[in-house]
Amino acid sequence: MNDEWFSKLKEFDSLTNMRSRLLGQINEQNKRLDILNLKRQEKEQGINAAVKDLHEIQQTYHETEKKLNTSEQQANRLKDTGAAEEKIRPYIQEAQRCETQMFELLEKIDHQEKEIEESRTFLKGLEKTSQEIKLEADTEIETHQNEVIQLNKRLDLIKEELPSEFKTALEKTLQKKLAIGPFTRTDQSHCYFCRYKISRTEESEIDIQKLLKHCPQCTRIFLPYGC
Repeated sequence: MNDEWFSKLKEFDSLTNMRSRLLGQINEQNKRLDILNLKRQEKEQGINAAVKDLHEIQQTYHETEKKLNTSEQQANRLKDTGAAEEKIRPYIQEAQRCETQMFELLEKIDHQEKEIEESRTFLKGLEKTSQEIKLEADTEIETHQNEVIQLNKRLDLIKEELPSEFKTALEKTLQKKLAIGPFTRTDQSHCYFCRYKISRTEESEIDIQKLLKHCPQCTRIFLPYGC
């Protein structure tokens, strides 16, 4: 009779592994979406920073333009009043310096505007790609989530079908949340997972007599070969 219950435990193990794979695939799709969102956020932040820099350059340009106008006006006033050349020269030199700086600032403005435009074009393409990938990922996630729901129902049903001894053993082992699951097998008189040595008698009781036994060390439930 134990053959039937061990078969159900084996099915439980198989379905649990399947659920783990599905949850892993859901996690991978969520990571994929997170990476896309991060790329979009980084690009948006880069554009915002570039726009801020552009505004600062434009502000500097306008301030320099005011200085140029002020210097030219002052030089013209001094000329009109017949002032000496040495008094006029500093204003003319300041106007020339401002004019040179304005040309440099114009080049920076042009370069910054082009970079912003290119970044916005890239972001637009990234958002379109992200929407396509999100639709694909969301569809896969929803499919896997529905599959997980069905697996959970089947797993609950298997637990309910087990006799009390098997059900109690399974639930206690599941509560420990052991890595790679609650089951193990014999492997040349050792536990397959933790390599704890077991006697030939115990190995026979597990694989031949099909008795319900736990590994004394890792506490996993032994599944007999042939089940």
